Amino acid sequence: MSPHQIIAVAVRLFAVWLVLSGTGTALSIYFAGDLPLALTIAAVAAILVLALWLFPQTIARKLLSSPVSESAATATPDLWLTMGCSLIGLWLLSSALPAVISNIFVLHFKSSALDDSTRAYVGLARYLLEIVIALWLILGAKGFRKVYWWAQNAGRK
Repeated sequence: MSPHQIIAVAVRLFAVWLVLSGTGTALSIYFAGDLPLALTIAAVAAILVLALWLFPQTIARKLLSSPVSESAATATPDLWLTMGCSLIGLWLLSSALPAVISNIFVLHFKSSALDDSTRAYVGLARYLLEIVIALWLILGAKGFRKVYWWAQNAGRK
Protein backbone atom coordinates (compact mmCIF):
# COMPACT_ATOMS: atom_id res chain seq x y z
CA MET A 1 0.00 0.00 0.00
CA SER A 2 1.17 3.48 -0.77
CA PRO A 3 1.30 6.17 1.92
CA HIS A 4 -1.75 7.82 0.34
CA GLN A 5 -3.75 4.60 0.59
CA ILE A 6 -2.73 4.15 4.22
CA ILE A 7 -3.90 7.68 5.05
CA ALA A 8 -7.15 7.08 3.14
CA VAL A 9 -7.85 3.91 5.15
CA ALA A 10 -7.04 5.77 8.37
CA VAL A 11 -9.44 8.56 7.38
CA ARG A 12 -12.24 6.06 6.77
CA LEU A 13 -11.52 4.30 10.06
CA PHE A 14 -11.72 7.68 11.78
CA ALA A 15 -15.11 8.17 10.11
CA VAL A 16 -16.29 4.85 11.57
CA TRP A 17 -15.10 5.90 15.01
CA LEU A 18 -16.84 9.26 14.61
CA VAL A 19 -20.14 7.49 13.81
CA LEU A 20 -19.84 5.38 16.96
CA SER A 21 -18.78 8.23 19.18
CA GLY A 22 -21.17 10.82 17.74
CA THR A 23 -24.16 8.50 17.95
CA GLY A 24 -23.48 7.70 21.59
CA THR A 25 -22.98 11.35 22.48
CA ALA A 26 -26.10 12.49 20.64
CA LEU A 27 -28.20 9.77 22.28
CA SER A 28 -26.90 10.67 25.73
CA ILE A 29 -27.74 14.32 25.20
CA TYR A 30 -31.16 13.42 23.78
CA PHE A 31 -32.01 11.25 26.80
CA ALA A 32 -30.80 14.05 29.07
CA GLY A 33 -33.60 16.14 27.58
CA ASP A 34 -31.85 18.47 25.13
CA LEU A 35 -33.25 17.57 21.70
CA PRO A 36 -31.96 20.64 19.77
CA LEU A 37 -28.38 20.09 20.93
CA ALA A 38 -28.61 16.35 20.16
CA LEU A 39 -29.87 17.08 16.63
CA THR A 40 -27.11 19.67 16.10
CA ILE A 41 -24.42 17.21 17.19
CA ALA A 42 -25.90 14.47 15.00
CA ALA A 43 -26.07 16.79 11.98
CA VAL A 44 -22.49 18.05 12.36
CA ALA A 45 -21.21 14.51 12.88
CA ALA A 46 -23.13 13.28 9.82
CA ILE A 47 -21.66 16.02 7.63
CA LEU A 48 -18.13 15.26 8.85
CA VAL A 49 -18.59 11.51 8.40
CA LEU A 50 -19.89 11.95 4.85
CA ALA A 51 -16.99 14.22 3.95
CA LEU A 52 -14.44 11.85 5.45
CA TRP A 53 -16.02 8.75 3.90
CA LEU A 54 -16.53 10.15 0.40
CA PHE A 55 -13.23 12.02 0.01
CA PRO A 56 -10.45 10.08 1.79
CA GLN A 57 -8.03 10.35 -1.15
CA THR A 58 -8.49 14.13 -1.28
CA ILE A 59 -7.69 14.37 2.42
CA ALA A 60 -4.66 12.10 1.93
CA ARG A 61 -3.38 14.29 -0.91
CA LYS A 62 -3.77 17.38 1.28
CA LEU A 63 -1.93 15.73 4.17
CA LEU A 64 0.95 14.28 2.12
CA SER A 65 3.02 16.47 -0.14
CA SER A 66 3.69 14.29 -3.17
CA PRO A 67 3.61 10.59 -3.94
CA VAL A 68 6.83 8.91 -2.93
CA SER A 69 8.04 6.23 -5.29
CA GLU A 70 9.20 3.78 -2.65
CA SER A 71 8.38 0.11 -2.56
CA ALA A 72 4.93 -0.79 -1.38
CA ALA A 73 4.50 -2.43 2.00
CA THR A 74 3.95 -6.17 2.06
CA ALA A 75 0.77 -5.90 4.15
CA THR A 76 -2.50 -6.35 2.30
CA PRO A 77 -5.34 -3.82 2.55
CA ASP A 78 -7.40 -6.45 4.38
CA LEU A 79 -4.72 -6.76 7.04
CA TRP A 80 -4.65 -2.98 7.48
CA LEU A 81 -8.43 -2.88 7.81
CA THR A 82 -8.39 -5.73 10.33
CA MET A 83 -5.75 -3.97 12.41
CA GLY A 84 -7.66 -0.69 12.22
CA CYS A 85 -10.93 -2.32 13.27
CA SER A 86 -9.19 -3.98 16.19
CA LEU A 87 -7.63 -0.70 17.28
CA ILE A 88 -10.97 1.13 17.12
CA GLY A 89 -12.53 -1.73 19.08
CA LEU A 90 -9.84 -1.54 21.75
CA TRP A 91 -10.25 2.22 21.96
CA LEU A 92 -14.02 1.89 22.30
CA LEU A 93 -13.68 -0.91 24.85
CA SER A 94 -11.20 1.07 26.95
CA SER A 95 -13.61 3.99 27.20
CA ALA A 96 -16.84 2.00 27.67
CA LEU A 97 -15.71 -0.57 30.23
CA PRO A 98 -14.92 1.93 33.02
CA ALA A 99 -18.23 3.69 32.37
CA VAL A 100 -20.17 0.40 32.69
CA ILE A 101 -18.43 -0.36 35.96
CA SER A 102 -19.18 3.14 37.22
CA ASN A 103 -22.87 2.90 36.29
CA ILE A 104 -23.16 -0.51 37.94
CA PHE A 105 -21.73 0.93 41.17
CA VAL A 106 -24.12 3.89 40.99
CA LEU A 107 -27.10 1.59 40.51
CA HIS A 108 -25.98 -0.86 43.19
CA PHE A 109 -25.10 1.67 45.87
CA LYS A 110 -27.74 4.29 45.10
CA SER A 111 -29.42 5.77 48.10
CA SER A 112 -33.11 5.33 48.71
CA ALA A 113 -33.54 9.09 48.25
CA LEU A 114 -32.42 8.73 44.64
CA ASP A 115 -35.57 7.33 43.10
CA ASP A 116 -34.88 8.47 39.55
CA SER A 117 -32.19 6.16 38.26
CA THR A 118 -33.21 6.51 34.61
CA ARG A 119 -29.99 8.27 33.61
CA ALA A 120 -27.88 5.52 35.10
CA TYR A 121 -29.88 2.84 33.26
CA VAL A 122 -29.66 4.75 29.98
CA GLY A 123 -25.91 5.21 30.46
CA LEU A 124 -25.50 1.55 31.31
CA ALA A 125 -27.42 0.50 28.19
CA ARG A 126 -25.37 2.84 26.00
CA TYR A 127 -22.03 1.62 27.30
CA LEU A 128 -23.06 -2.03 27.13
CA LEU A 129 -23.95 -1.48 23.47
CA GLU A 130 -20.54 0.13 22.95
CA ILE A 131 -18.88 -2.91 24.52
CA VAL A 132 -20.78 -5.22 22.16
CA ILE A 133 -19.70 -3.12 19.16
CA ALA A 134 -16.11 -3.02 20.46
CA LEU A 135 -15.98 -6.79 20.85
CA TRP A 136 -17.44 -7.19 17.37
CA LEU A 137 -14.72 -4.93 15.96
CA ILE A 138 -11.97 -6.71 17.88
CA LEU A 139 -13.05 -10.29 17.30
CA GLY A 140 -15.22 -10.14 14.21
CA ALA A 141 -13.50 -7.74 11.86
CA LYS A 142 -14.05 -10.07 8.89
CA GLY A 143 -17.76 -9.22 8.69
CA PHE A 144 -16.99 -5.52 8.87
CA ARG A 145 -14.36 -6.00 6.18
CA LYS A 146 -16.95 -7.54 3.86
CA VAL A 147 -19.29 -4.58 4.40
CA TYR A 148 -16.39 -2.17 3.81
CA TRP A 149 -15.35 -3.78 0.52
CA TRP A 150 -18.98 -3.96 -0.61
CA ALA A 151 -19.33 -0.21 0.04
CA GLN A 152 -16.01 0.40 -1.70
CA ASN A 153 -17.10 -1.41 -4.85
CA ALA A 154 -20.77 -0.39 -4.91
CA GLY A 155 -21.70 1.00 -8.31
CA ARG A 156 -18.61 -0.40 -10.03
CA LYS A 157 -18.84 -3.11 -12.63
